[in-house]
Amino acid sequence: MDVAREDHIQGRWLKAVVLLMAIGLFVQLAGLMFNSDGSRYATQLYLLLFIPALVLLLKERLAIALWRQPSAYLLLALLAWVLLSAGFHEGSSKDMGYWAKIVLLLILYLFAVATLVRREASFTRIILLASVVVAVFAWLTLYYQYGVLDRPLEYPEVRRFRLREMGWKGLADLDHPVVAGLYLGVFAVTLCWSFIHLRLSAWQSVLLVLCGVGVLLYVLFTFSRGAWFSVAASILVLLLIYPNIKSRSLLGIACVGLVAAVWFFWPEIQAERTVGLSNRDQIWANWWAHLGSFWDVGRGAGADLYFLFPGGFEVFHAHSLYLQLWYEYGVVGVALFVALLLSLLWKAWACRAQPLACLGMALLVFAMVAMVSDVYAIFQRPSPYWTVFWLPVGILLGLRRPAVVQAA
Repeated sequence: MDVAREDHIQGRWLKAVVLLMAIGLFVQLAGLMFNSDGSRYATQLYLLLFIPALVLLLKERLAIALWRQPSAYLLLALLAWVLLSAGFHEGSSKDMGYWAKIVLLLILYLFAVATLVRREASFTRIILLASVVVAVFAWLTLYYQYGVLDRPLEYPEVRRFRLREMGWKGLADLDHPVVAGLYLGVFAVTLCWSFIHLRLSAWQSVLLVLCGVGVLLYVLFTFSRGAWFSVAASILVLLLIYPNIKSRSLLGIACVGLVAAVWFFWPEIQAERTVGLSNRDQIWANWWAHLGSFWDVGRGAGADLYFLFPGGFEVFHAHSLYLQLWYEYGVVGVALFVALLLSLLWKAWACRAQPLACLGMALLVFAMVAMVSDVYAIFQRPSPYWTVFWLPVGILLGLRRPAVVQAA
């Protein structure tokens, strides 16, 4: 009787911890919309996500089984290399203690996401709820900017006032249009996945479509071309690998819509082409010119890649995460990072019969495309870039391969 009662108490305790992590993950995903104070956002994550994840990780004796997979080995090797660079490279921006804290938070986050992924129904509800909340804020932003503030909707003016915030009481303030476009773009993918994965009634389908339209319009009006290409590539991958009639229908509609958009907005597309690489070619040329001085061990964790344009404008990173990681961590660091990406793609493909594997692959493709020209850092405190990159990593780490599922 005592044993049964003890098991019952432990079961309730485990459910409470997992529930806290679920709330914490929701806050991490959607909290940037309603948290106008960064310190409040961080406090919520510590209380609702990181501390429960740490308690559960210790309770499960570091969850060794989760880390016994090729992707996890590569991830841990990459994190170890980051710590080595931070501790022994004099060019590192902060001391080893700071980077150890970042690495610990990342491990706890990935563990929390992976744990929730293995409770598929709960994780799906979190993703759906966060996506709907973000979509509501996207519509509110569009209404406030173009309705209340009466911003003009003509092309030159829309591009001039690129979306990055709602503009009311600090809500949904993402600081920069590129960040806003990438962050909202993730939810365009999750909404698409929810639509093709879930069994929906007619009114639920209409509601989800409206959410998707709002998010896509927001991403469009950020004029973050990296986000545009990332959304297009990831949704294309999602629709191709998800085997049902809704995905095939959406693929056909998307193709027709893309052709129609090119036809109607050809002058605006040509205008966007004239913008070119937004001077990224000069930044990348500067990176290439100095490659010989950092290609082997890098310049140190968090090191700035400084470049001064002729007009006096300064930048402090490579405007490509791949180049920035090479600059900071050398060839070993970037090789481990690329190997991690490839291993995660391979696992996603091996598990593609699982719906969450399709979502994880699509989100990883989103991140991989976005990191070509955007995303300046992933080893940092919680930020929108955690949603862009570390969320799909956690999803794919949490999946069980088909052989493991059968054995269980």
